[in-house]
Amino acid sequence: MTRFVVWVQMICAALLLHSTALAAVSLEGTWPEGEKPISLSITELPRAEALRKLADQAGWSIVVDAPNRQPVDVHVKDQPPRKILELLLTDRDYVVKREGTLVHVQVKAPTEDAEEPPAKPETPIAPAVPAAPPTPSAPVLAPLSAPTAPKAPEVPAAKTSEDSGETKESAVEDRVVAGGRTVVEADEVVQDLVVMGGTAEVFGVVKGDLSVLGGAATLRKGARVEGDAAVMGGKLDIEDGAHISGGVGVLGGKVNRGKAAHVGGKVHEAAKAAAREGGSLLSAAGRALTRTALLFVFGAVLLALATRRMEDLEKEIAARPMRTFALGVVGTILTGLVFIVLCVTLVGIPLAVIGALLFAFATYVGIAAGLTTLGGALIHHKTTNAYAHLAFGCLLYLVGSSLPFIGGFVTATLVLIGIGAIFATRGAGLARRKNGNGGPYRTAAV
Repeated sequence: MTRFVVWVQMICAALLLHSTALAAVSLEGTWPEGEKPISLSITELPRAEALRKLADQAGWSIVVDAPNRQPVDVHVKDQPPRKILELLLTDRDYVVKREGTLVHVQVKAPTEDAEEPPAKPETPIAPAVPAAPPTPSAPVLAPLSAPTAPKAPEVPAAKTSEDSGETKESAVEDRVVAGGRTVVEADEVVQDLVVMGGTAEVFGVVKGDLSVLGGAATLRKGARVEGDAAVMGGKLDIEDGAHISGGVGVLGGKVNRGKAAHVGGKVHEAAKAAAREGGSLLSAAGRALTRTALLFVFGAVLLALATRRMEDLEKEIAARPMRTFALGVVGTILTGLVFIVLCVTLVGIPLAVIGALLFAFATYVGIAAGLTTLGGALIHHKTTNAYAHLAFGCLLYLVGSSLPFIGGFVTATLVLIGIGAIFATRGAGLARRKNGNGGPYRTAAV
């Protein structure tokens, strides 16, 4: 019985060694022996992404021609990077070339395909050629169609283009982030990337322009933007190894650029120089952009945390805009009178201060609801996304408030409509009546 168990164990070990021998990794180039050991912990991550994490830890620049989306788990401590690389590439045969810190991973071409082409040309060399002369119909050059057959092996080019991601490039689309988060993977290609009040992390390629409005974007090592980058009231981080072919324009925002990051243009530097010159027009434009971006961020937070109450305000403004405007005028006058009365006594001064803060907060809530309603009225046939409606409304307000002579009127109208909506909905539904007979108010749960 003991011998039988030993034989079973030996057979299982042989099968295991045979299965692992099916996949081989050919290392080409110079691979130093004294590389610093690293530790890596990965759970349920695609194999291509695991290779990228390994390259980041080892300080390599890696190019993967055959990404494998199969998830892997890796938990190693103080191991040589080359050994971890070989363990990650066990699903098929690979050729790994290295030049300095640049590592190129590609699938090893099967040797059988190299032997098959000589076998196919043998068919036209067959006695079919001498057999053709007896009849005049035979020299219809049936062999001429045969030489075209060897061109059939070019069909695998479609498979290589599909594997390398060329099909994605042929159908690249714009990507818009409104109050959310997106990741452009290393093997992804997008046309234009627009970030409004959200976050974006780019590992791949942006063929067009990158625009950040009141949000944050990060270009990781190896990321590439082939157009220009614009930051308005947001933040852009450009890590070492990232590449921007065009320029970077910043207005009311911030850009963190690594020492090894590449920026082709000098738009960003020119904008900072112009700001230092103290141009009044540029300074006013910067303040307007910053104010609008902060208003968008404030509205996006309200849409995310108080969706139902914002919808109540939007419905009231859309249904009765003139009534909300009139209520805003009356409510502002009454609020001013109450504030004056409270300030007469020492006990009322703290209440007046608290009331003023709450009134200012409610005013901004009403303004955000008014901008969302305005944007939805104009682009609701294009999209039903409330964040997109808010962004479009903020853009219209930025343009309208910047116009000479009428900019102040636009701002005043928007503020009064927002205040009127708060009064019309009794504080966005915070205070409701128990019934419809004029009974006392009750406080609703937030």
